[in-house]
Amino acid sequence: RKPFHSLPEFLMLAASETAICRIGFGMYEREFQMYEQLFVLLMLVLMLYGMSIFCMIDYWERIVPNRILLLWLMLWIICMGAYGMYDMNAMLNHMFGVVLGLIFCMLSFGFCYLISKGSMGAGDVKLSIIMGIYMTGEYVVGAVLYGCILSAIFSLFMLATKKMTRKTHIPFVPFLYLGVIVRYLMG
Repeated sequence: RKPFHSLPEFLMLAASETAICRIGFGMYEREFQMYEQLFVLLMLVLMLYGMSIFCMIDYWERIVPNRILLLWLMLWIICMGAYGMYDMNAMLNHMFGVVLGLIFCMLSFGFCYLISKGSMGAGDVKLSIIMGIYMTGEYVVGAVLYGCILSAIFSLFMLATKKMTRKTHIPFVPFLYLGVIVRYLMG
């Protein structure tokens, strides 16, 4: 499949770049040291670009590949290790938000996976956990909330127009991706 051959794919790329610009400008409004700003910006950019890859794969194939998830997790570990080598105290302070994001995603998506009886894919759960560690508790709660709201609006619209039934499965990662974009644009 060749990427960027449809309007939704181009819109996704434009939204992604707009969100990156907003985050970049928003970093200077906060009181961080320069290296902390660069690290947080790097994590948020990696999160957004990783989500755009997963969004396209889930949209095309309705799967979240474990190999890419593992690669994305290894990239996070390398970045955190480099951050810790530069400033261990700042990295340990950052880990508090990471743990909060991880716990939020594990509990909320794990619970949804259990009660949905297989309607929510395990890939969505794994992806959300990695979202939690990349975005920390500061960003991930809003991203998940906006993604769920957008998914609900889309589903209600499709049900009302009878273009899908209650049994129809929709890819959830594109809505999580849009939730990330909305959260980034809000600052």
